[in-house]
Amino acid sequence: MVSSRASELLKGAVDIHVHTSPSLFPRSVDDFELAEHAKQAGMKGFIIKAHEGSTVERAITLTNRTGLSVGGCLVLNQFVGGFNPYAVELALKLGAKLIWMPTISAQNHLEFYGGGNWKSQRASHDIRPLARGYSVLGEDGRITNEVKEILALIAENDGALGTGHLSVPEVVALVDEAMQAGVKKILVAHPELDLTKTPLEVQQSLAGKGAYLEKSMLPLMPAWKNSTPEETAASIRAVGPERCIIQTDFGQASNPSPVEGFGMFIEVLLNCGITEEEIRIMAHRNPLVFLE
Repeated sequence: MVSSRASELLKGAVDIHVHTSPSLFPRSVDDFELAEHAKQAGMKGFIIKAHEGSTVERAITLTNRTGLSVGGCLVLNQFVGGFNPYAVELALKLGAKLIWMPTISAQNHLEFYGGGNWKSQRASHDIRPLARGYSVLGEDGRITNEVKEILALIAENDGALGTGHLSVPEVVALVDEAMQAGVKKILVAHPELDLTKTPLEVQQSLAGKGAYLEKSMLPLMPAWKNSTPEETAASIRAVGPERCIIQTDFGQASNPSPVEGFGMFIEVLLNCGITEEEIRIMAHRNPLVFLE
């Protein structure tokens, strides 16, 4: 249960990072269950993310059927061929809200989890492991030409870029390259999660360049314990709410439903001294940069 104060702030909110079924991994809700929960809570909408590929078509159906604002995205993992400009162009033309760099196929992800054995990452299906992960950097330490082509497509179509599960050096180089290419909307993924742990001074630098940083409920959960409420609140103050977006990254079968989790996160931040107006900036206003 969350307080009436947190419930009120949930009204009109957007969760920019949620996972639903069907999926390679066990999920707590499917698309329509999430939509029903969001409507009951009075939320404006959400963006569905799937490590397996595109959620753009699913999001269009949900928007048409539910009246919510639902966004879809494309994640450039092995399942869509990695850095595939054809997949990127199609997704953008269909209305993708975010093009994510690799997540579970990223070299950084595989190194963190000790390889591409999906079963060890609690996958529901046993599929062939990935022998080599994807990096945005070539052997010369620079952004590769195939990634540059994708950044150009995002810029040309007024799309948005998500950094995925890249390492911190990759994220820094990618943000610089994306801005140089003309990408105006950049989202840095869960910098408090150990997988993508980003020093505070780097977060501040990225925000100063114009990127938005996710602040997530997931790292606070018992199964992760990658951050504390106080540390997350302190990072919001250091970066500035104007460049932060709060989200849950929920959908895991072991966690509460994403809408319940969003209310919990708002409650946690209020208890840490984050103001109602700051919550509205991070949960209502800033996500619309990517959803609309």
